[in-house]
Amino acid sequence: MSGHWGEREPLDDDGWQPDSGQSVGVRADDADQPPEVNVDYARTQAPDQLWQRRYFHDCNFSQADLSALRTVQCTFIACNFTATNLHRSQHRLSAFRNCSFLGAQLGDSVFEECQMDGSAFDSAQMPGVVFRGGDLSEASLAGVDLSGIDLSDARLYGADLSQTDLSGARLVGADLREVRLESTNFEEADLNGALLDGLDVQQARLAGARLDRDGCVALARAFGVVVA
Repeated sequence: MSGHWGEREPLDDDGWQPDSGQSVGVRADDADQPPEVNVDYARTQAPDQLWQRRYFHDCNFSQADLSALRTVQCTFIACNFTATNLHRSQHRLSAFRNCSFLGAQLGDSVFEECQMDGSAFDSAQMPGVVFRGGDLSEASLAGVDLSGIDLSDARLYGADLSQTDLSGARLVGADLREVRLESTNFEEADLNGALLDGLDVQQARLAGARLDRDGCVALARAFGVVVA
């Protein structure tokens, strides 16, 4: 993985909005509590909490216990969740932009209509995680085991899926344009309705994957086949 994920300025807004049309995250001036910047929460014990409309920038949550945390319309910019316990956490309409989740425990967590562009999940533990209708543009999921998980309607434009295991994953309606692939496993994945423009099929394992007609046409064109 190139660059330092989570250390860049947030990506420019590009007009992404969740299907619900509701606002994602909260601006610093509109947060329900004073904005928190450069606060160290490392190793904090704070399970089973509810955070609503809070704003964090460059905060450190590394090795914290945030299991079963619930967030609603919170904003986290360039925050560090390295090795954080977020098991069974639930997040709705929250923004985690350019954050680091390296080695985090995300098993059975749910991210519903969350914006997570530019974030890094390398080596994270993610069995049973659900990303429903969120924005993971340019995120790094390199080498992560995402087998069987639900990424329906997720936006993964330009994401790094190098050596990612997506076997049996539900990717219905997902945006997979221009993703970075290297020995990426899509075997038995459901790709119906997925956007596949620019997919490097020679770097993907697709045995048993399910595609609709448009997906088949996109893959054929990737092999240089002229589709009449």
